[in-house]
Amino acid sequence: MKIKLLILIIVGAIITSCNNENKVINDTCVINLNLDAVQTGEIVIKPYQNASTLEEFERLSIKTPIKSNLTSITLDTIKVLRAIDVLIDKKKYSTELFTGPGVYDLSIVDNKIIVKNNVLQNEFERLDSLLGYSKFQKIQYSRSLSAADSIFKENYSSNLLKAIKENPKSHQLAVMIQKYFWGADLETIKTILSDFDKSVYNNYNLKMLVNRKNNLEKVALGQQAPIFNLKSFEGNNVSLKDYKGKYVLIDFWAYWCGPCIKGFPELKEIRKYYTEDQLSIVSISTDKDKWVEAVKKHQLPWTQLLDNSSANVSEKYAVTAIPHLVLISPAGEIIYKHDYHNVLTEELKKILD
Repeated sequence: MKIKLLILIIVGAIITSCNNENKVINDTCVINLNLDAVQTGEIVIKPYQNASTLEEFERLSIKTPIKSNLTSITLDTIKVLRAIDVLIDKKKYSTELFTGPGVYDLSIVDNKIIVKNNVLQNEFERLDSLLGYSKFQKIQYSRSLSAADSIFKENYSSNLLKAIKENPKSHQLAVMIQKYFWGADLETIKTILSDFDKSVYNNYNLKMLVNRKNNLEKVALGQQAPIFNLKSFEGNNVSLKDYKGKYVLIDFWAYWCGPCIKGFPELKEIRKYYTEDQLSIVSISTDKDKWVEAVKKHQLPWTQLLDNSSANVSEKYAVTAIPHLVLISPAGEIIYKHDYHNVLTEELKKILD
């Protein structure tokens, strides 16, 4: 009887231990870098969040020194795709990890980072192989493509959409979809979201698409323009409410944006053509780096504002590419969005003259 009782106690202890072990694995994300010998260097995990400035990018990056043949990092368990660099002896090894709850054992083999048998990463790699996500990232801006790559690039969008119907619960696919369709129109985003299973609606990337859908609906033509309060170039507080009863042309831009800079001469002519009572122009910079220098350099004779992460005006106005120009009526309604197929000056004359 005592022997049976002892066996039951041991079995119970083993089960409890296994359950606790699984709980640890399910509640944490651990990355282990295993090296053949003791080496020094650094592991850099780049932010999965959208960083609007270099300063924010650095703040969100996770940097861990390599001091031995085993380096471990514990992360949050959010299911996202993270870019990882391993720096050893002036060499850089890079990969992308689809992280989440579990353990990721990394090693370097033939100058590549190898991930050993992780379920979430295996599923990402399966979809990557099937859809060519990594390949598309490399060639999407290439001007000179082979015939085969041109066909691949042309079919990439439709293949992604088909994949949703076959993998409606895939967190990995949600990342690929959000990366490609971030700038899509409202109806396309609605279709995408309806094709995904609701069980993945809490996915970080899908929530970004949901938020974008909501913002696109709020800034559709005829809708009231979202109110904002921002600091001006001179340090004053400026609100959209200050322009009540006036036409306001809002110009989203950044110092590094070539097309934005190219459009300044036309905006200067528009400023000369209309009085302040007829039309106010407000530029909102989406990047604070070199903003002051750029405003001084280009001598922009209208209100200059700087967006920030707390106000996030560009997101509220569903801005995914710049320059982005929006005309607001005296009643505060969005009545025109410049699509660059037409000349801005002529379009404004149709409305204002």
